[in-house]
Amino acid sequence: MSKQLTDFAANRGEQGAAPSGSPFEWNSSSIEVSAGGSISQRIDFWREIILRLFADVQISAVQRADFFGKVRQRKCDKLRMSEIHAAEQAVNRRYRQARSEYEDKYFAVLMLEGTQSVEQDGNIVALRPGEFAIYDATRPHHLHFGQSWREIVVSIPRTTLNQLVVGMETRTASPMNTSHGVGNVMRAFLEGMSSQIGHVTEDEMLRLSDTAITLIAMTLGNLQRNDIAQSRLKTLTLMRVKTFVLEHLRDPELNPHMVERAMGISSRYVNKLFEADCTSLMRYIWRMRLERCSEELANPHFSILRVSDVALRWGFNDMSHFSRAFKERFNVSPSEWRNKGVQG
Repeated sequence: MSKQLTDFAANRGEQGAAPSGSPFEWNSSSIEVSAGGSISQRIDFWREIILRLFADVQISAVQRADFFGKVRQRKCDKLRMSEIHAAEQAVNRRYRQARSEYEDKYFAVLMLEGTQSVEQDGNIVALRPGEFAIYDATRPHHLHFGQSWREIVVSIPRTTLNQLVVGMETRTASPMNTSHGVGNVMRAFLEGMSSQIGHVTEDEMLRLSDTAITLIAMTLGNLQRNDIAQSRLKTLTLMRVKTFVLEHLRDPELNPHMVERAMGISSRYVNKLFEADCTSLMRYIWRMRLERCSEELANPHFSILRVSDVALRWGFNDMSHFSRAFKERFNVSPSEWRNKGVQG
């Protein structure tokens, strides 16, 4: 069969579901494009997976009968860790800035099997198994994957690494040493963490994510050391606040005063902590509630619930406010989002 490339592009979302009876499987932790269905169906669904989980890109995939793709992933408030196994393809990003906060990330890549080239800002690096590189998902880049490849991708907010590493813009698409020293420790840690992401608690995932980010930053080099102890304390306090918020997200009474009483710190200080993430406590609460609602609305298992039921489950008690906020966040109404998810 000749290798004719078919290009796809579409707007991204964050969650979705495969059509009923299709050869595709999609749940909160794994997505798979199996060998069933037509080639075009499989490539088209794979394109949707990449757009929804990673970035708004154009994908060129080789139209072969054995085309496949699998993603096993786990996310928390600090990062998303994904292990991807797929067939030959190329990925291009043309946009020069993030089109949503989902894209405002650095992608740290550890190659496990096969080969990949990463090109950005005039730099190009070829990755073989065991090798590591990072690129900025918000800026133009080109990726090319050889036949049957597997890799770990760690999606980290740009603000996080920019605060830890001097000159992050010079680190993209550059080779990083993983054969010895901290790079070798980072490599082993990411491989171990990826193998266990389905077997750890939310709190353990947050703690492991802290370690992963630190090791990646150290591997990238020039770790900023000014006021490290104070910065660490602020990071831990912010983590505690976010953990409390996520545990009480369904409570309609969740607000700055509730957090202040529970954590023993002023709401003013809490909001200063959130400034590092370019947000505030309440904006964080609304964002996380909207994300949970979007996940349930796109999940066929919750189709028995009305849109208003889903909103109420996650702490919204004003339906008009929920609808406005949801459309502002996802550019479609809650009902349209649900229909899109059900249709795949």
